[in-house]
Amino acid sequence: MTKIDGSLRSLFRANIPHFDWTSIESGGTGRGIPDSNFCSNGTEGWIEYKQTTGHAVTLMPEQIGWIARRCRAGGRVWIAVRQRAIAGPRREARDILWLIPGCDAIQAKTEGLRNDRPGWLNWYNGPLHWNWNEIANHLTDNRANIIILRPRRKSPPASPL
Repeated sequence: MTKIDGSLRSLFRANIPHFDWTSIESGGTGRGIPDSNFCSNGTEGWIEYKQTTGHAVTLMPEQIGWIARRCRAGGRVWIAVRQRAIAGPRREARDILWLIPGCDAIQAKTEGLRNDRPGWLNWYNGPLHWNWNEIANHLTDNRANIIILRPRRKSPPASPL
């Protein structure tokens, strides 16, 4: 039986053991908080784990809101998606890990998994073939979760009547 997160929580812990991991089970106390917090060499971040058989990334509005706020505050957030499908008459088997910067949470939700999005990383052929050292390096990379803050549009002045 497959876990709802594609067993990603346990895979990340087992394959990146030098990180200090904390699983987050916030329930009703903090809706939208990602599944795991990590810390390595003074660098801290968050990961939301997802699994899909197609291209859709299921993120709830609360998750997108939390991730966007944390990115705006300069936090490091990732969405790890395991795209797994069993071979069938019309599709090949696949087991791909996608690592998506949290600042792209809205795009992940609305557009799904895309190969042409800058900064979106993926590894193929299942956990035994995923480059865990490379994954760990990307999780702690300071350049990965930059969110561009656009100035707010000013409302036009009210016309006097």
